[in-house]
Amino acid sequence: MMLYLVSIELMCIPLPANKMSAEYLAEHRINIGSKLVDIVLNNNTGHLPELSNTLGILLSALPVSFSKAVYRKIVEVLRDNSNFYEVEGNIGGVLWNNKAQNVLILVHSFFQHCKTDKIGFLPEFITQNLSLFSTESHVVYILKLVSPFLCHLFRNPPVRNQTLCSLYQVMINLLSENTVSNPDLFVDYMYYIKYIYAGAEFKPLIEKHLPTLPADISSKLKFLVGTDSTS
Repeated sequence: MMLYLVSIELMCIPLPANKMSAEYLAEHRINIGSKLVDIVLNNNTGHLPELSNTLGILLSALPVSFSKAVYRKIVEVLRDNSNFYEVEGNIGGVLWNNKAQNVLILVHSFFQHCKTDKIGFLPEFITQNLSLFSTESHVVYILKLVSPFLCHLFRNPPVRNQTLCSLYQVMINLLSENTVSNPDLFVDYMYYIKYIYAGAEFKPLIEKHLPTLPADISSKLKFLVGTDSTS
């Protein structure tokens, strides 16, 4: 019933009578998508998973531009550092507040239902927003957003490889700062990408960045390229 009612409301939204440009129509659709996202996130009925699932199904059937609203909401969360907590010692427990967690639930519902064309924007989104992944909490957040759906990307190898490459870049950038309290978490995840998904696909990328990383981290990552620590 919820999906039916929202669909009716969408069809009733008026558009300007004059001829619209493609850019205007795309932005108009994103604004509609943003309003739908806000309706779900601001709902206080305690049915966030059900509403998120409904929205995910709806967005999966709409043109791609509607779903850009979901990516904008992720950026909004990442830009507000008050949504994230500082990491002390080993990462464990909660690293972000309820707002960020609710967006996580919504994005998972969206990725669960969306087709390849919608999730295909993911690598570009990550690459465009590398500067936002500046802390361990931020990086863990994007990994938790994406990880459950990496297998989903096997339907589109180019998008899969671009997404994995962008995740490597995010973690390399973080590890190069030498301020990470739990580097092994990200080192292990990079090996996970290699052995489960990528193989030697990103060997040139790793080789390029290994000399720029702290010596202890570079040593831990040496098997990504099959070299010894002195290479």
